Amino acid sequence: MHIELLIYTLFGLVIGSFLNVCIYRIPLGKSIVSPRSACPNCGTLIHFFDNIPVLSYLVLRGKCRSCGHPISIQYPVVELLTGAAFYACASRWDFASPTYVNTLLLSVVIVLVFTDYHHQILPNVLTLPGIAAGLFLSRFQSVSFYSFDFLSLKTASWLWPGRPQLALPWVGSLVGAIIGGGLPLLVGLGYKKLRKRQGLGMGDVKMMAMVGAFLGYPLAILTLLLGSFFGSLVGILLMIFRHANLQTKLALGVFLGISTTISLFYGLPFLQWYGHIAR
Repeated sequence: MHIELLIYTLFGLVIGSFLNVCIYRIPLGKSIVSPRSACPNCGTLIHFFDNIPVLSYLVLRGKCRSCGHPISIQYPVVELLTGAAFYACASRWDFASPTYVNTLLLSVVIVLVFTDYHHQILPNVLTLPGIAAGLFLSRFQSVSFYSFDFLSLKTASWLWPGRPQLALPWVGSLVGAIIGGGLPLLVGLGYKKLRKRQGLGMGDVKMMAMVGAFLGYPLAILTLLLGSFFGSLVGILLMIFRHANLQTKLALGVFLGISTTISLFYGLPFLQWYGHIAR
């Protein structure tokens, strides 16, 4: 492993430690900046040497140094996932600007996945700034995410006369946000009208708008389809083995987060392959 890639991966582990703070505090409405981290059981402040990503968990054998209360395995898992996300993005985009754009996206997605899993919420404090960030950072994203069909340079030129190559990214990002959020919104409204009850939360709509802003509309649609498929599959398995029913609520954000990651790294090759065989 090259030294730059190693350093970036280790930095991802550190960011993962911060994401654990976000996952714990944001649903409770607490500040993610202060006070310092403390054991949720005894309240003892955690020393810096007990807050080293992954390593401290292993040294402490998953228990608080002060009271011996078990520490959730989620903490090293989130740190490892974040480190893996940083490694994967740097490997794919070789430290070009999409590396940093997409590590930001995956960092937000990790927090959303775990908050939705634990609390069945996708906080506006993450999704709404995420949409804005996707739009703002579109010029630094891989242009291949936005270069499908009518989003050609020629078509987009009327939005920025003489500079279509700069207009395309934000046009693609904006269309991605509209379609990414619009499709689940229509599905949710249709379900509510037919079944007379809420079937899809607005948090899922905003999350998909964020994904569309970062990845464009083709990958947003693919993410939505994959997330629905995974959610349906898990729902069927729960009905078979856990005696769940159609009223059982699933955290769709978890499946959308997994699908976002798959679409980010494998979505474009899949769409190109599918487009080739569909001709």
